[in-house]
Amino acid sequence: MKTTILILASIFCISVLSAQVVIEESDLMQPGDTFLIHVDHNPTISEDITTTGADLTWDFSGLTNDESNFACYAPSDDLEFIDEFTYSEFYTYGPGFIYAGPGGGAPLENWGYMMFYTNTNGLFVEGFYSDYGMGYRSTFNTPAELLMFTPANYLDEETNDSYWEVIVNETVETPMNVDTLYRRDVEKQLVADAWGELTTDYGTFEVLRIHETGISIDSVHGFNGATTIISWEVARDTINNYYYWAKEVKHPILTVHCDYEGNIERIDYLMGAIYSKNNSINTQNNDKYIYPNPAKDFVNLSGFGDVIFIYNSTGQLIERINYSSKQLNINISDFSSGLYFIKDNIGTSKTLIIK
Repeated sequence: MKTTILILASIFCISVLSAQVVIEESDLMQPGDTFLIHVDHNPTISEDITTTGADLTWDFSGLTNDESNFACYAPSDDLEFIDEFTYSEFYTYGPGFIYAGPGGGAPLENWGYMMFYTNTNGLFVEGFYSDYGMGYRSTFNTPAELLMFTPANYLDEETNDSYWEVIVNETVETPMNVDTLYRRDVEKQLVADAWGELTTDYGTFEVLRIHETGISIDSVHGFNGATTIISWEVARDTINNYYYWAKEVKHPILTVHCDYEGNIERIDYLMGAIYSKNNSINTQNNDKYIYPNPAKDFVNLSGFGDVIFIYNSTGQLIERINYSSKQLNINISDFSSGLYFIKDNIGTSKTLIIK
């Protein structure tokens, strides 16, 4: 009898282990990938996210689309400052309000480039290059901040402590005459606390859930020459996020942002993807999209009317385009950097940023 029980228990354990999802480096985003992400800013869903374990089910279908964002992971080879970032392979550009995706402790409220890379250990942010808000400079995470570890199996976990700092009012002539240093420390833990079946409006997937917890601390330090005069903490934020990863999708299917008490504050959910080896967008509805956005040399339009009007920020009509296909590729390499408005003959109006 004992032998039978042991055999049955072994079979059960083997079946559970064979069914779970393992996320590897090949399941992470790659240069050239673009993802359409909808954002629900006031989720009313009653799904329980506190339960951990194996072979669970989650139903997040029917979320509200309060905002549509794109995470465009452009190859970093052509960036003029790329030599400053030893490992980075791709980047996203823009302020945080137009980006949705794993970002870590980078200052998403500022304009600039967030520099990413992947290796066999996972997805990392090496640092960022600021355009506005913090001046034109490169800032580095020390060490690189871990966003997702690989290979990731159920019950695996990783810790990561990282920081970045920006020196203000430093001059070339007097490099040690520093007035202020702004620093952000990020301490966090990533735990693969559950796996199972996830349903969203994008489809049903076998997923591994990563629970990210920790703390982000901002501090300011005042200097007089090489002497520290004062240091104080200016902000402290809790990190409490759940990422649902699936094989071969290369981006979290769903990200649940919670406060320190576990209350859901926001949900980002994947609704479309363009992979570097595929030029067409995969979406689950007929909404109107502009991608990538921000854009540099070209932009794709999907779902618009058959007449497109492009206006600059002063309201001047820059270009009118007639087309009849579902998707339109527009060459914008001759357009100046700035804010543009895309309108069509059926009343659609969207914003485009050209960098």
